[in-house]
Amino acid sequence: MIEAVGAAASLSALAFSLRFHWWRPARRGVPILMYHQVGPHRTGSALNKWRVPGHAFRRQVEWLARKGYRGISLRGLLEGERPGPEKPVVITFDDGFDGVRTVGLPILREHGFLATVFVVAGRLGGIDDWNDERPGERLVDADGIRELAAGGLEIGSHGMNHRNLIGLDEESLALETAGSRRVLEEVAGAPVRSFCYPFGGFDDRAAEAVRGAGYRAATVIRSGLGDPAGDLYRLRRIPVRGTDPFLDFALALTRGRSKF
Repeated sequence: MIEAVGAAASLSALAFSLRFHWWRPARRGVPILMYHQVGPHRTGSALNKWRVPGHAFRRQVEWLARKGYRGISLRGLLEGERPGPEKPVVITFDDGFDGVRTVGLPILREHGFLATVFVVAGRLGGIDDWNDERPGERLVDADGIRELAAGGLEIGSHGMNHRNLIGLDEESLALETAGSRRVLEEVAGAPVRSFCYPFGGFDDRAAEAVRGAGYRAATVIRSGLGDPAGDLYRLRRIPVRGTDPFLDFALALTRGRSKF
């Protein structure tokens, strides 16, 4: 009986070790967090992994602040911004959901945190119609963009129509990169220098198009810590999923990922 209990405990410990990277040493680099929507889950929705409820987002921001982190934008990272004695953590939001404005922004401001919001320029005030789920989630409109910018958040581009850049013809590629930048700069009244590849799709041609459109950096959907001294057009991020336990968030912050 005792041997059986011991064997079960050993198997549980092994499973825990494989599930979580607690045993991996902390890595060097700046954590760039990848959020999407800040809002409630929907019953049975497969997209809940990209929805972080407001109470969970508050817990994460409060934990970061207690641990000596200070949220900055991607622009701040590129400009060498160092938030006093605190450690920098870059907070990014893909797609430009309105929940970032209504729920996320007040929480960030309470703690003096900044962030970057990647907006789909051709869908302002619309819904995320690139997802299969209906009804879609509401996206920030032009006034919302100005509110986010006034709150100190950086506005970045997520393309004109949320199209995968790989394989686009030259005209479409220019519209998604340079065209979206022009629209957002006119709306926000500020330079737009950061890009996020829709669907995480990029190759050398796409990265060159982003560079040629005047962006200073671009983020990908690949787990890892950001390296501002490396390739600025392939910056890795840490996905924050609304369906993962808090331990995932805490471990990934220093290891780039929390699980296999």
